[in-house]
Amino acid sequence: MPHSEPTSANRSEELLDDSDQVADRLFHERARLGLKLMLAGIAVVFVGWFFISGGQPPLLSVCHMLNFLAVALALRLLSDPGRPTFNRVVGFLAYTVTIVFTGVEGVLAGDASTPVLILLGMAVIAATLVPWSPWWQLGGVAITIATAAWTVATVTASRRLFWLQNVGALTPTLIATVFLSAALGRQRADAVRVERERRSREASLREANRRLEREIDEHRKTEMALREANRRAEREIEEHHKTEAALRFAMRELDHRVKNTLATVQSVAEQTFRSTTSRAEFSDAFFGRLQALARIHGALAARRWEGMMLAELVELVVGPYRHYPGSISVDCGGSFVWSELVRVLGMTLHELATNAAKYGALSSRQGRVVISSRIDAGGASRLLICWAEHDGPPIRAQARRGFGTRLIKEALTYEIAGSVTSLRFLDHGLLCDIAIPCPPSS
Repeated sequence: MPHSEPTSANRSEELLDDSDQVADRLFHERARLGLKLMLAGIAVVFVGWFFISGGQPPLLSVCHMLNFLAVALALRLLSDPGRPTFNRVVGFLAYTVTIVFTGVEGVLAGDASTPVLILLGMAVIAATLVPWSPWWQLGGVAITIATAAWTVATVTASRRLFWLQNVGALTPTLIATVFLSAALGRQRADAVRVERERRSREASLREANRRLEREIDEHRKTEMALREANRRAEREIEEHHKTEAALRFAMRELDHRVKNTLATVQSVAEQTFRSTTSRAEFSDAFFGRLQALARIHGALAARRWEGMMLAELVELVVGPYRHYPGSISVDCGGSFVWSELVRVLGMTLHELATNAAKYGALSSRQGRVVISSRIDAGGASRLLICWAEHDGPPIRAQARRGFGTRLIKEALTYEIAGSVTSLRFLDHGLLCDIAIPCPPSS
């Protein structure tokens, strides 16, 4: 799930909770400090009284001990700042017990002045030290006035309501501690508010900084994505240029090959027409050559004009004349013919196969043709192809002339720098040796 960002309301609530926790910790610390001061004061008063009066009367010592134990118990109970109400009640009860025991000890000692001064000092210290509500301070002042009035009235034997005159002089000071507590409370509240506002501003600045960092990070990611998209676009444009160049080259190559093919068809048609004596003879010869040319062209196109193996070319143009099993034997190994030579060599093999089917070894059941090849490494590297007919009928003299023979002898020389090194009509059939250039990679 996506991480939800804190809202300003949530931050305000968090700051308020933090402020309350700070106030609770402050009260806990100040209350414990006040109880420790009361313990120290009780101990000092007890020691001073013991040395002055020798521990008499004994009941006074009991009061001192009970007061000390009560304050020590309250200090023990104030151990967790997370209990604000409990801590305030315990602190106020310890403060009240100390006020009452101070008055009781004054009555037992027959001294009203010292307890009144102690009570006045305790009220001032409580107002300035303990950060509680003015209402708590007002309750403590009321108990202090009542205890002081009782102490003075009990100890001092004088005219009626003399205690009111005596304690009444201290009452304004005691009431002033309530206002002092309220003023200090407002100052602490202002300090807390200022601190809360400061922390709120800091939190806002931190949040703004985090948002800015996220925006910068997103900007960097976007910038990287744009750069990657730009690189991809550049690569696509480069590939497009290469494809466009390849297409232009292919169009030029196609135009060149189409023109060559049309010129070849035109030449074949013209030469066939001249070398035939009837319409039927022309039709057979021309369409046979045209079909052979079409098969060669289709095979080259299927191989992307990259040339083809010599054995495949032989099967393509000579294979259709295999009327009897074993009549054609091919031993060309791994000889390869590149695309510029395939058409002319294929037409040459077609003429040889046509002549053999009409007049030579392929015209009888006993005849057979052996086609083999080898590499001639002497001088310029050439591929030597041997067409040998065996067990064929005797060749008639008129079969030795015509366009087919001229195509076999002249086309290789003029178009692909090849040659017919031997063309002999033997009694058992035709023997033809052909030499063509090897592919550039051989």
